[in-house]
Amino acid sequence: MATVFYDKAVVEVGFGGQKEQLLASDCSLNYAGAQQPLYAIGTKGSLGQFPSAARAGDVSFSFLTNITGNFFGYKGNIINTLASGIKNNVTNGSETSGVEIKFAGVSGSGFLTSYGLGVAANSISSSNATFTFFGSGDQLPFSGKLAPVDGIVIDGVEGKLATGIAHGRYTNLDNLAQVDDGETANVFGAEYSLSLNYNPIYKVGQEFPATCLYTNAQESVIITEDIFNSGLPFDFPGNQQITLTVSGLPVIIPGLATVHLPGMEIGISGYKVVSTSMSAGLDDIVRTQRTITAAY
Repeated sequence: MATVFYDKAVVEVGFGGQKEQLLASDCSLNYAGAQQPLYAIGTKGSLGQFPSAARAGDVSFSFLTNITGNFFGYKGNIINTLASGIKNNVTNGSETSGVEIKFAGVSGSGFLTSYGLGVAANSISSSNATFTFFGSGDQLPFSGKLAPVDGIVIDGVEGKLATGIAHGRYTNLDNLAQVDDGETANVFGAEYSLSLNYNPIYKVGQEFPATCLYTNAQESVIITEDIFNSGLPFDFPGNQQITLTVSGLPVIIPGLATVHLPGMEIGISGYKVVSTSMSAGLDDIVRTQRTITAAY
């Protein structure tokens, strides 16, 4: 019997010749094959069960928002780089070859369907991602068997891991703040989410798709602040640009200086404000929430 304890079950993501072991706090893997019973007039009971769809699966995990890496010119983590690249190319009907996911000795090639992260005052930022898996040729969506994997390997730079974890204390969200009658809101947190849709292309005689095209994407940010504005315009200008930047702890160089490294950026184009809300609780100030969305 294979016994793999959590400290030997890291999550590794790779594409384009680069890979990263994420600081995942959980990971779940699901695999299913759809079967449908067949009945006929003149017979009693099922004639059998037959495939009604391709075998497929999904994997989802949560991980600390780390910005220790630099992938394809973008600082942050490999999931954020992947999500940014896909959403900015979906209008071209971009063909994708999938992303390699490895977890506890099991691996497969999947397509990113959702990504999100949260930033709040005095808290470590956490992210999440979900991938959908198909097979390719004769290869199953998932392959391998449970086996221990070496854990996170951080290079010899002192304090790199600590400074690379995004934290609300060192993240500035002032550019997300609402301004009303000359007063600028105080921002207490932001929740970002991105969903991606795709179109697998199947050929007759094949179970797994020959290729997969991303078709569209939609993202949203829920901003928590202390200004309420219910006057939402019916037709808000669609050329709004904004950047969500999350940063980690600064690097302290003994005897020299404190250096604030560049944060991880998420660019949002053509956003519109779609909702506002307000809530109050005991022993706290009244807070408001404003949701902005963008579509690609």
